Amino acid sequence: MKKNQSGPAILSRRVRLGVTSFFLLYLLLTVWGWLAPAPAAHGTVGGAGMYELVLQLQGQPFASLAAMPWWQRALGLALALPALLVLGDAVRQLARVLRQFEQGVYFTPEVTAYFRRFASGLLLGTFLTLLEPTVRGMLFGLLEEGTSQLRLVIDITGGDLWTLLLCTVFLALAHILHEGQRLADENSGFI
Repeated sequence: MKKNQSGPAILSRRVRLGVTSFFLLYLLLTVWGWLAPAPAAHGTVGGAGMYELVLQLQGQPFASLAAMPWWQRALGLALALPALLVLGDAVRQLARVLRQFEQGVYFTPEVTAYFRRFASGLLLGTFLTLLEPTVRGMLFGLLEEGTSQLRLVIDITGGDLWTLLLCTVFLALAHILHEGQRLADENSGFI
């Protein structure tokens, strides 16, 4: 009986395009937020209510960003780049996995390796994203106040911890898939 690959292929394609689009939007908003900060936009929606659109980077309100010289905003963007690069590679690895799924290729050593790279990159990128505001705060404080006022501020929320937990679960699943693939390959040699 031949399986219909159209359902999983369509879903894999939609997820791949959605994740890639989301990352590109995240990248654009991060770069735009540092290089061209904008104040909040206010308005009404058909007279039914008000809205406020605020683009605020982690821990950096508009007034603070707007007051920074261009070199300091560029430094802020440079500090965000390691996490962006790692997350970008994780998205690329996930796209490779999903592209294989679109072709009906599921649990091969190649797919398992891509998924492990994705899970590792996602965990590392998330950790770097959470670490970046602390490093930025220390560096900006050092530049503004000198060593006399050096402060270490770590701002981790429950949502951040859940995100790290989910990334760790992805990594554990990737290792389980790898081990399962290794055992399947080993057992096929006995038959």
